[in-house]
Amino acid sequence: PAARPAETGDIVFNFTNQPIQAVINSIMGDLLHENYSIAQGVKGDVSFSTSKPVNKQQALSILETLLSWTDNAMIKQGNRYVILPSNQAVAGKLVPEMPVAQPSAGMSARLFPLRYISATEMQKLLKPFARENAFLLVDPARNVLSLAGTPEELSNYQDTIDTFDVDWLKGMSVGVFGLQRASVGELMPELQKMFGPESGMPLAGMVRFLPIERTNSVVAISSQPEYLREVGEWIHTIDEGGGNEPQMYVYDVRNMKATDLAKYLRQIYGSGAIKEDSAAKVAPGLRTTTLSSLNSNGGSGVGGMSSSNGLGSNGGGMSNGGGFGNSQGMNNSQNSGDSESESDDQSGGESDSASQEGGGANGNSKSLDASTRITAQKSSNQLLVRTRPAQWKEIESAIKRLDNPPLQVQIETRILEVSLTGELDMGVQWYLGRLAGNSGTTGNVTNTAGSQGAIGTGGAALASTDAFFYSFVSNNLQVALRALETNGRTQVLSAPSLVVMNNQQAQIQVGDNIPISQTSINTNTSTNTTLSSVEYVQTGVILDVVPRINPGGLVYMDIQQQVSSADTNSTNNDANGNPRISTRSVATQVAAQSGQTVLLGGLIKQDNAETVNAVPYLGRIPGLRWLFGSTSKSKGRTELIVLITPRVITSSSQARQVTDDYRQQMQLIKPEVSRTSMQN
Repeated sequence: PAARPAETGDIVFNFTNQPIQAVINSIMGDLLHENYSIAQGVKGDVSFSTSKPVNKQQALSILETLLSWTDNAMIKQGNRYVILPSNQAVAGKLVPEMPVAQPSAGMSARLFPLRYISATEMQKLLKPFARENAFLLVDPARNVLSLAGTPEELSNYQDTIDTFDVDWLKGMSVGVFGLQRASVGELMPELQKMFGPESGMPLAGMVRFLPIERTNSVVAISSQPEYLREVGEWIHTIDEGGGNEPQMYVYDVRNMKATDLAKYLRQIYGSGAIKEDSAAKVAPGLRTTTLSSLNSNGGSGVGGMSSSNGLGSNGGGMSNGGGFGNSQGMNNSQNSGDSESESDDQSGGESDSASQEGGGANGNSKSLDASTRITAQKSSNQLLVRTRPAQWKEIESAIKRLDNPPLQVQIETRILEVSLTGELDMGVQWYLGRLAGNSGTTGNVTNTAGSQGAIGTGGAALASTDAFFYSFVSNNLQVALRALETNGRTQVLSAPSLVVMNNQQAQIQVGDNIPISQTSINTNTSTNTTLSSVEYVQTGVILDVVPRINPGGLVYMDIQQQVSSADTNSTNNDANGNPRISTRSVATQVAAQSGQTVLLGGLIKQDNAETVNAVPYLGRIPGLRWLFGSTSKSKGRTELIVLITPRVITSSSQARQVTDDYRQQMQLIKPEVSRTSMQN
């Protein structure tokens, strides 16, 4: 090879079919005086000449080009250069680095972070301009490319990336158009024919369309906002089919029953368009009936409340026998949606009256077109709506506003029985008022500022100390209640807690079923026939609560509370040997804010007991019993109070919090349970 410096000190190369090793020795050793090593496998011949003189910096770049021609590469390790085959130059020898202002000579690996274009798309665009083994890493997660090459090659890669990695949406307008009738797969070819690059239309290529299959919508992108308005009109026209003919729409109901939603639509638009799954039919001339068992024995209940609060099918409310009405009455009164019969003579309660108000042509509701049909599909919980597109928008808007997640209420209840002895002799009402600082010198409860309910302002009338009363528990009463529970004369009968949906019945029952025997004599036959039957009466603690939530957080509650027990003294049994059942019950309606505790009290019971103490045998002799025995009589009075705290649950996070609170309470009693099991 010939390498002579020019008169100006520049260098001229003229290689003719020279081995690459000789070219390396000439440039790296003789000219540049750099430390270098040549690995095994480096081979190839080159021919190269310069038409103009070059300097030393250009000579190193020329060597890198000659090495690439022979499938070799040069890398820098420390203070020396290593020349080796290209397939050995990357793995284990190069570390990717970020771009630097003055890159060193030789092959290196560089990271290219991308901002506006994905790494996979950038690879497709860059592949025609890069060497075959230039791509080291394509990372879509971090949106980074890693490329290997000489400083000149990496600079070219950077320029190409800068050309394509730009914000294409800058200055663009985007419109999203939902489809009601047509599918996005059917609409896209039609839009391409009208606005595509090959459509020949004035707007050809000015608008890009992206299909969204999941939401059945089209995204349009254009640099001109007025184009989007025009495109939106065309999409709407194509979607509607050029007219307003009735179409079929299917709505998936998410948060309530489709049949209940259809009832609400009936109230809005009238009953003519609403069709539902019909109930079972019977032969002509026959009618349906409901069989149920009636409780007719036991303690007396509280009547007259069902007509006002909707609990019970007849005027009895909580009927005789310690129950809460027969089974037929409870189902008809709640009308919770379990029964799907739509006949006017069977649908009861509030839903039926509301249906009649919303239905009919003469009502105040807005009637739908005669072609509109709404069907509730119970099995799939869907609404099938056949209507005109213009009316569907109004119906869909109403459906979405009604199909909201249902509110729930956590109801915490404590039922306490207080023994009225000592300072409690005048009743819980007087005792709590004194501890809360509201008792006067005469012993009567007075209304003072700072308290609420019967013990304080806004309470029920206080006719006597034995009257029923209610109260909202304030801070002062909370302290008084804690003192009441710790004085040794209070027994907790039950402390249930549950979660119930808005406007649904929650029932808590803890107790026993007492058998009641009845005997009757049939005198219509030649021989009198004695018939006996046994019915079971529910006793114990029975609580019925129906909460209704106000949007402001106020909870209205229809409460029916009953506590009953059977007399254990067999001498008080009736002629059939049935025990006497004592019942204390209350039915009321209260309203409280979420988290506020309501106290119900005033249900006082008096038990008379007679105890005989006598000397064995002698105490049984008539006339001498008073000499050898004694008889004592006692009276015991107890009062029942109920504490109810509603808490509105408006989100799933609050529901999880309620569950976590229960779990923590169970963890607190777990060691005690384990210790008891070990002792057993």
